[in-house]
Order: sequence, then structure tokens, then C-alpha cells
Amino acid sequence: MIKKRDSNIELLRIVSMLLVLITHASYVSLDPPSKTDIESSIGGAFIRGLCESFSEVCVNSFVLISGWFGIQTRFYRFAEFVFQILFICITIYFIMYILGLTNPMTSNEWIDLVMFKYGSYWFVRAYIILYLFAPVLNAFVEKCDRFQVKSFLISFYFVQTIYGFYNSCGWFSSGYSPLSFMGLYLLARYMRQYPNRFMQFNKTVDISLYITISLLTLFFSLASTYFFDKSGTVLFLYSSPMVILSSVYFFLFFTKLSFQSTIINWISVSSFAVYLVHCSPAIFHPYYVDVIKHWFEVCTGAEFFIYVSGFIIAVFIISILFDKIRIVVWRLMSAPFLNQKSLWYNN
Repeated sequence: MIKKRDSNIELLRIVSMLLVLITHASYVSLDPPSKTDIESSIGGAFIRGLCESFSEVCVNSFVLISGWFGIQTRFYRFAEFVFQILFICITIYFIMYILGLTNPMTSNEWIDLVMFKYGSYWFVRAYIILYLFAPVLNAFVEKCDRFQVKSFLISFYFVQTIYGFYNSCGWFSSGYSPLSFMGLYLLARYMRQYPNRFMQFNKTVDISLYITISLLTLFFSLASTYFFDKSGTVLFLYSSPMVILSSVYFFLFFTKLSFQSTIINWISVSSFAVYLVHCSPAIFHPYYVDVIKHWFEVCTGAEFFIYVSGFIIAVFIISILFDKIRIVVWRLMSAPFLNQKSLWYNN
């Protein structure tokens, strides 16, 4: 039986991917504002920081969705996930190569590609490990009582704040790691199974808290840069307590919406392709990061906003449509196996 998708959460997937594009167009493509930037144009520095602050919830929100519903590991789903990644990154490379927009790849580069070793695909590596550990994490929440899970989460985030945020050591990799993903996954499982008063605000309060925390993060970041001449980007790490808190209330806002939309669901199925396409090694730096950086250097503020907004929308639409081709190919390839081993399939 095909499960009906919750369009409110599917909308969150779409918004999260748009925010990924925005965060890659802000502090990834452009350097964070320096003290000199703030002194010369406080408005420009504020807008750049605002984009970063409001979009940093993107990855955490995506992982929270997985934890909210719980990952049910199935060979078919895992195979489809890997196929989606390989299909998109390999096809994108050949398209760019045929168009003369990228160089031939060496054998070592091909190995790096199929092993997802490129830096822009860090999420893929972390999520695959999370996927494999999901049965263990699910069992932990099911077998332990509320107090045990709550105690673990408090301990986990205390340790992560010290070693993954304040000291930013390699175990947590500033939130860019399977370990941090597991913490978010368990947090979402806990919120779903043991709702408390901090989760039961109305959606207006949730979105207000997200906005307030994001603005505070921006304020402290700019203040740190201006008054202490230290980069405030540490406050935007995925392991930052303020980013995690704003992600939680951003996520909770969408859980309290209730509607069904065939269009939203159709788009959402392919939302992960947005990340895979624009982060492709053949595209990310030369045709996303460098293009946006060039526009920032040569365009006026209004021109830059129009160009980047149009560019983000175009990348999003192209990625969604491109993934629809992948879905057709996958269904044709997997149909014989589904007929023979229907137990692999789980909607």
C-alpha cells in the first residue's frame, strides 16, 4: 500500500533545498563580511549575514525530517538512493564534458567521484552512515524510556557543544559528520515520541522563535567581527546550539501545517537532486560559486540580487526536471527485480 505523503513536510524538504542554494550563494561563494566590510557598508554586510543566518537551518532540518519519520532500512531504497547520486553526478559530468565545459577526469578522479569523496558531497557520506546506523538508533529509542533518551540527548549535546562547537574537533566536524547527524536523528525521534511543552507552541510562536534566534545569531556574529575582529562564522556552524535551536523551531513550524498538494509532493520527491546537481564537481566551483562571486564583484546590489535569485530558481527547476529522467530510468531498471523480490520495496 502506497503511503500518502504529508505535504507540509514535503514543503519543508523543498524549502530546505532552496536554503541550501542560498547558503552556498552567501558565505560559501562570498567571504563572510570582515570588519572593513561592516565599516564600509553595514547594510551590505547585514544582508549577506541575514541570508546566511536564515538559511543555515537547511541541513539540520533535512536530517530532522529523517528522524521524525524514522529511517526504515530497505535494500531497494538504499540502492535507489545510491543510484540517484551516481546517475546524477556521472551524467552531469558527461554532459559538461560533451559541451566542453569540464576537463577529462583521471582514473583517480573517477574513483573519488564514485566513492563520493569530493568535498561538496560530504552530506552524502554522512547520510549513508546515518542510514546504516538507523536500525540501531530506532531500537535505542524503542527500548529505552523517556528519561534515558532525554538524559542521553542532554549529555550528547553538552559534549558536542564543547568538542564539536567550542573546540570544533574532528569527531563532530562542526556538525558536518555522521555523529552530529545521529544526534539530530535521535532528537527528532525523541520529539516525535515524547512531545513536551516546548514543542507544543502554536506555529506562529515556532516561526517567531526561528526568526528571533536567527537574528540574534546574526547580531552576535557581526558584533564579534566588528568589536573583536574575530570571524563570527563559528556561530553559523551546524553544531552551533543557536543553529540547532533555530532548526528545531523551523522544523516544528512545518509539522504544524496541514494540507495536501500533489504538486508539492511531485516536486519534493526530487528535491535532493537540487543538492546533487549544483554540488556536482563539474559544476559547483566553476559554474556556481565562481559565477556568483563574479556577479558580486561586477554588479550593483540590485543587479546581484536579481541575477542570483533567477539563477537559484533556474538551478532548482532544472535539477527537479533532470531527476524526473532519473526516476524513469530507475523504474525501468528495477522493475524486473521488484516483480521477483517484492519484499525489497517499501514505500
